Amino acid sequence: MGLELNHIEEDGVDVFYRINGVGNKPAILFIHGLAGDSRFFHNQLRYFGNSYKTIAIDLPGHGRSSYISGQTIEIYNKSIETVLKKENIDSYILAGHSMGGVICIENYLRHKDKIKAMILISTSSTIPVSKTLIDSSINDFNKFFNKMLPRIFHKKAGIFILAAQKNITKEQKKIVTGDLKLCSEINYSDQLSEITIPVLLVANKFDRMIPSYMTEDMKWKIRDSKFVVFNDEGHVPFFENSGEFNMEIETFIKSIL
Repeated sequence: MGLELNHIEEDGVDVFYRINGVGNKPAILFIHGLAGDSRFFHNQLRYFGNSYKTIAIDLPGHGRSSYISGQTIEIYNKSIETVLKKENIDSYILAGHSMGGVICIENYLRHKDKIKAMILISTSSTIPVSKTLIDSSINDFNKFFNKMLPRIFHKKAGIFILAAQKNITKEQKKIVTGDLKLCSEINYSDQLSEITIPVLLVANKFDRMIPSYMTEDMKWKIRDSKFVVFNDEGHVPFFENSGEFNMEIETFIKSIL
């Protein structure tokens, strides 16, 4: 099986996802963060698809998935459950980036018996989003986005700024603002102690979106967890430093299977 773009429709919402690989081992499911989509995990789909069924989802309102007028953790988790059902997956490893990491925690709380491990990337139990940041996305989105992208992408940020300015739609701007509002309300600090599966926490040391110490702090509440930090900037280690990232993930997965 090669890399494919699939989709499923439920309750009027088309959910697209990229999938690669086969195998009897637990599948690996990647969940993107705010303003992201499944394309960000291209290198992971290629790499881990050689040994595992590997899936990356476009959450509703992101990538190719249908636009929605409101975003909730419930809606995002339902899209994950819909894809898992279609692919007949009842045992899986969750990997989530930033906002996607919190979505993974919620999914774990719902399906503890199915999830074998989690990989939480550049995330925290609370996401540092202020009202000022939300207001700036509403009042002057282009200025807001131009300020945020260099913090997200350390390498070749200018290329992403130009692409974003050219392609982003009014609906996508609303999705970004909606995700910011959602993130500002998230708090899973009290639920971390309920996580009993192996967890790998990954961050860049000089991340300016979610400071690495916030990711590391989760280690003290999740009993079976390990923290790995890369001596780098940027908010997307899996995208800008995929080689080293993939090796760490592979070592972790092999240690738990």
